[in-house]
Amino acid sequence: MMTHQKARLTTRNLCQCLGAFALLLSASSTAAGADASFQELEQQGTLDKQEPARADDGKNYPRLVLHGDYRFLYGKGRFHADVPQGLGGPYRRVDQDHFRAEQRLRIFPFLETSGSTSIRTMLEDKRDRKDESRRQRLKLSRLYVQHENAHTKLEAGRFNYYLMDGNVIDKRINGLRFRTGDIDWPQGSLAVFVGRTTDEPDKQKDGVSLLWKKRLGKMDASAAYLDFRQREDLPASLPKLHKSGIKAGRDGFDRQHIASLAAHYHPTEKWELGLEVLHSDGRHSADDYRESERGFVALVQYGVLDEARAGSFSSWLRYYDQPSSSTLYPTMDADSTFFRRQGFRGWGMRADYIIVSGLSCAVEGFRLENRSKGAQLRAMHEYILGTSVTAYF
Repeated sequence: MMTHQKARLTTRNLCQCLGAFALLLSASSTAAGADASFQELEQQGTLDKQEPARADDGKNYPRLVLHGDYRFLYGKGRFHADVPQGLGGPYRRVDQDHFRAEQRLRIFPFLETSGSTSIRTMLEDKRDRKDESRRQRLKLSRLYVQHENAHTKLEAGRFNYYLMDGNVIDKRINGLRFRTGDIDWPQGSLAVFVGRTTDEPDKQKDGVSLLWKKRLGKMDASAAYLDFRQREDLPASLPKLHKSGIKAGRDGFDRQHIASLAAHYHPTEKWELGLEVLHSDGRHSADDYRESERGFVALVQYGVLDEARAGSFSSWLRYYDQPSSSTLYPTMDADSTFFRRQGFRGWGMRADYIIVSGLSCAVEGFRLENRSKGAQLRAMHEYILGTSVTAYF
């Protein structure tokens, strides 16, 4: 671990730091890229979007309901950056390629105790055919109680927290989420969350958030605010590089405040146009680093996907322009951590198609680059292309 010192930065020290940064770049592409580049765009699944049952629906309780899916994913990624060889020296391009072939089985056993209350779990098994160290045998991934009626919804336990198209957060958490109202009500709906992420103890984050949604004719409007902090302050990353003007470090932030305003317009049933505006503030005390920046995500979507209807499809195109402090655990299948504190901008696109009822395929790709550039770091680029086949049961 490096200590944060105020010593004079010499030419030799800077060259040593730049060399370390080049090595870190390559290591980051291998580790973070392999872990984050091809995660599934989850959106909590269609199971959580079903209308709540009524207490007088005529069904016998308690009862056990099983759902599940099986997915095979194949993807390739390429990362490269121009890194200086020394103080005032030439730049050298560092390249790293990645390949993923992964199988995943998920089973959702729901114990419904009444028409409005259920105990929900998820069992998950992951098999990475290229890296046995990343294989995960069948284990309990989620366990929470859900109560929902026409006025409120309450979730408590370990569940997935997906917010604002997933470019801000898509993460398993331990906590409580309460929603009151509905998007069609005059006042809209308001959801309050408080909880903790499920990382290792020294990487866990405590957080609270507010989310308001309202439907206005063909327009859906939403506003969100999140406040997340590390339970333990992060160590210094590369303070000497920071002193030289390089926004180095890939250890994130001790605390992040994120505000989001979004509007989605539906001119027809199949078309959707969206714009999300972000303002974020993040700080890392050990590096004496803080940023307060704005960004946005623009969306064009076409199609209506129905897993039970063969031939249905959906596609979207997004443009991202986000500071690094605006992401907590993004779901996008690209690896935003590759860009560290530079932030990122670029394009993403995806298409889903239902082959037969309960069987879908998807193709997704990203082309991203660093949002800001310094005197010691010119260009960082990332290219991701993946496809998957998913069976629902």
